[in-house]
Parts: sequence; structure tokens; C-alpha cells
Amino acid sequence: MQNIPPSIRAEIQEAVCRPEGTVSFEYHSKELFDHNVKGGILFEIPSGGHLFRLERDDNLVLYFYHTSPGTGTRVAKVDLKEATPAEKVFMAFTWSPVEIALHVGPRAQNAELYSAIGKNSERQFRVGIDGSIFQVGDNGLEVMGVSIFHEGVPVLQPTAKDAWKETLKATEILATGESNQGYIYEVVVTNLSLAILVSGFEAYTKKRLLEIESEGITPNTGNLVDSFFPKKERDAGIFNILAEEAKEQNKTVLKLIDERNIINFQSFQKCKLAYNKAYNIKFGELNLPQNTIERVQKFIKYRHRIIHVSPSIGMLNQAEVPPEEPVFPKKELAQEARLVFDQFIDELHRVTLTLKPVN
Repeated sequence: MQNIPPSIRAEIQEAVCRPEGTVSFEYHSKELFDHNVKGGILFEIPSGGHLFRLERDDNLVLYFYHTSPGTGTRVAKVDLKEATPAEKVFMAFTWSPVEIALHVGPRAQNAELYSAIGKNSERQFRVGIDGSIFQVGDNGLEVMGVSIFHEGVPVLQPTAKDAWKETLKATEILATGESNQGYIYEVVVTNLSLAILVSGFEAYTKKRLLEIESEGITPNTGNLVDSFFPKKERDAGIFNILAEEAKEQNKTVLKLIDERNIINFQSFQKCKLAYNKAYNIKFGELNLPQNTIERVQKFIKYRHRIIHVSPSIGMLNQAEVPPEEPVFPKKELAQEARLVFDQFIDELHRVTLTLKPVN
């Protein structure tokens, strides 16, 4: 399978760049069941942000790995020592945001079909923007925050969800600090935590908007252009200009829109509009606890005051008092903010994984 002709390989890559699907084929080999032959990769196809990999180890265990930015890496395995040896073997694998599965059926008399459901893999794989494949971590080894640059250009960055996990971890570590400076220390730690959480919200929503496209969901870039570009540029045919540039640079229109930084993801309303116009995701319809969206917006407003007034500001809503009750930067507020942002991002992420490609 590693000798797939380039034209066929390209067809496969295009076909499997989708959130869910099935691939089946007949594998011919005299070595698959041979204990004396070392293991290796049988099938490996990167496609957008997806990676599909079939690998046999030295102990005759067959692994199917699937990875995408939204799901991370999962693995399903079948022990070939339990199967009837054969030179021809039916193989199939399926993937979706919910689960992956591997099916192996030797073409031999009285042979059975063996199936396995996948689970989260400690051995994580990622696909770089240039199609390169990277292994991140291994069994018993966790790696966070991996970034790879080539000639100043990022080839691999943390996924949106991984970046958010790192944001939460940073605020949790910050909360463990101690000082003899009294309440002012709690103020500064709380305010810094709020600023970090809002920056993490921005990073997640910006990254995830692009990741969804890499998983096989086509964004409505025409709607984005109509919503975020000035009328003067729209009248001048900016969409066609972007489409031509994207073709020349081997990028997508969405990537070019992102590079222009015209969407301010720290503005809840702009972020909300971007997801609505690109993927028809409506923040108001997310399945969230009452007042979650209102609280997210409040924390974003507080962050603005912390950054533009003072990191040691002692009242976060002074302009609204009265009629609002004063909001003071205390550790309980930072804890609430972590919970609120995490609830919002978890639910948004879940909804992005339910999107279906338009055929």
C-alpha cells in the first residue's frame, strides 16, 4: 500500500477528507502473518488535518490510527495471531467523531471477521500544514505545546483544543502561587487569570474556525467576505481576488481571510458572526447552562478593562455600579471564569464535530 500511484493517492486523499467515512480494500501479502518479518506501515494517508494509518508491529498486532484536530488520535487494534493466516485479507476501517473501528477478514476457509473499536491513543499523530506527519508523545510520555517552524514559517502548531487545555493549565498553576502582599496579590492573580482565559478563548475560536475546514467541512467564505470586508472592497471584487490568490499560493480563501486578521475573535459578537456565517453555528443555540453566554461576555469586558486600565484594578465593573453590584477580582471569580469558558468551549467544540460536508 506504500506504493500507491500518485494519481490514485490524490484521489484517496480527496475522498477521505471528511469527518466520517469508511475505507475497505483487499490486502495481498505473503508477509502479513509471518513472525520472522518485522512490522511496519501498511497504509498511511494524510488528508487535510486527517491522518489514516495502518501499522503492524513485530508481534503481529495490527493497528489502525486515525487523527484529526478535533478528535485527536485514536487507535483500534486486532491481534493477527488469533486470525487464520492468509495471503489475501479483507480490511476495512471506519471513522467518525464518535468512534473509529478496524475490521480484518482473512480470505481463508472457515476464517472469521475480527473487529475492534478504537480508544484514545497515548501515541498522538499530527499532520503539518505541508502534509508532513509528526508523532507527538508515546505510551507513558505526554508532550504539550509542540510547535515546529521551517524557515520562519509554522509547520505545526497546537490544535485549538490542546491550546485551550494549556490555557486552563496555566491558570490552574497561577492559582497555586503564594505571596505575603495580602489582598493585592489575589487581585493581580485573578485579573491575570481573566486576561489569560480571554486570550485562550480567542486562540481557540480562531484556530478552530480553520481546523473545521481541514477536517472536510467547506466554509461559506462568500458569507464571511460579505460580513467582514468593507463595501468598497466587496464592490472591487475582493472575493474573486482572494480566490485567485488562494489558488496561486496553494491556500484556501478562509486561510487568506484569517491572515488578514479582519475577524476580531476577542469580540464576542464578531466571533459569533464568524461561526454563524462560515458554518451556520449559532452561539445562541448551544446547549449551555443558563447565563453562560452572558457571563462569557462579561469576562471579555472585564479583560478589556484589566488590559487598558490596570492589571491591579480593584473593581471590574465600576462603570456599571450602580445599578449593578460591585464585582471584585477574587479567586472565586477566577474559578467561575475557568468553569464558564470551559463549558462554552466544550459545547462549541462538540457542535463543530457534528457538522456534515455538503456533497
